[in-house]
Amino acid sequence: MTDSLLADPPAALDAATAQAVDLYRSMVLVRAVETQIEQLHKRGRMSGSFHSSIGQEAAAAGVCAALRPADIVTSTHRGHGHAVAKGVPVRGIFAELFGRATGISGGRGGSMHLHHRPSGFHGQNAIVGGGLPWAAGAAWARRRTGGDDIGVAFTGDGAFGQGVFHETLLLARHWGSPTLVVCENNGLAHSMPSEQLFGPPGSIARIVAATGVTARYVDGRDVLEVARVAAELVAEVRTGRPAFLECGVFRVRPHSLADPDYRYRAKDAGPVWMQANDPVALLRARLGAAAAERLDAVDREVSALVAAAVADAEADARTAPSAAFDHVYVSEELQRA
Repeated sequence: MTDSLLADPPAALDAATAQAVDLYRSMVLVRAVETQIEQLHKRGRMSGSFHSSIGQEAAAAGVCAALRPADIVTSTHRGHGHAVAKGVPVRGIFAELFGRATGISGGRGGSMHLHHRPSGFHGQNAIVGGGLPWAAGAAWARRRTGGDDIGVAFTGDGAFGQGVFHETLLLARHWGSPTLVVCENNGLAHSMPSEQLFGPPGSIARIVAATGVTARYVDGRDVLEVARVAAELVAEVRTGRPAFLECGVFRVRPHSLADPDYRYRAKDAGPVWMQANDPVALLRARLGAAAAERLDAVDREVSALVAAAVADAEADARTAPSAAFDHVYVSEELQRA
């Protein structure tokens, strides 16, 4: 992770435990970043929309742990966790959401348009399913130049009802585009229960498998299992064929900050679910007392990192209004290149 301040794991930790600690850190960092964003909005220090992925951290951390820095990731409107897990600098994310010139999209994109090519994060998309063809096309281009980098498109269960979802998967299969589509099935396509649309968790994977694309389902509360299955699928995708992963997760927060979700589900649905299913707490309990000191250190390090990133980003210069006209057209220099 580019934001890490910790030294290498102590030699006393075996390889499996060290990997688990890395996954714990990734989830805790995602949680801390999104908790701060939520609080900053509520205090009036940030504006615009915000779609939280609190409770879904294991999907982002587990999948991105199987990727290389050069692998491509595209995301959705609920994409902060994917950006953080892929290694996008946290200060740059906060600067973007503050509307600062130092933001990863120059302060022009905001919450739903984070973009950081050095980390392989090729952007979010406010259009449902819009990131799918981006990932598949970029992965196909990499393969045509002889590389084995892959594209990963994170999407939600609501996107499964879009034509572009199926078109992208079938074209990726036909062209041999090394693309992994990860569907975070959080049970709600905004306010519509996905079970009413597609069936119980795992149904989407079964439908995809019927098209001939390798498809798996995994419990998105278990980051170790997500990482294991993702690694297997990534290895297959690198050979030049697409695959699909459905992660069963839960949307803890409302669809967005302004969504009155109490109108279509119990008001305490999120907190009640978190009491028994929080993926961060589940991994900590699984690692037990032997790793407690190490995990406490991770908690402190992440807290300090995020606090410093917020303070530094908020102090940066605001993006000038004239910047809205930057990068609208390709430059003459790039045209000649």
